[in-house]
Amino acid sequence: MPRYYIHIDELDTDPEGTELPDLDAALREARLAAREMLAASIKQGRDDVPLLFFIADEGGRVLKTVHITEALPKMLLNGKNTHI
Repeated sequence: MPRYYIHIDELDTDPEGTELPDLDAALREARLAAREMLAASIKQGRDDVPLLFFIADEGGRVLKTVHITEALPKMLLNGKNTHI
């Protein structure tokens, strides 16, 4: 199984990586990490949220980039009002 590394804002923040079946699984992991970091930042009242997550292969080549907006619920991105 290939090993993928999820780095935050172009920093080598994932020295161990994670074995995952494919790039789609790595994308899901990166989006989950983005959601967790965004939620923690909001809870702590911090504005310094990382904007980009990079998925790299074992050779260090960046395969995909995940923007923090991918962690937001789609209804927020679409601007739909859900007030009752």
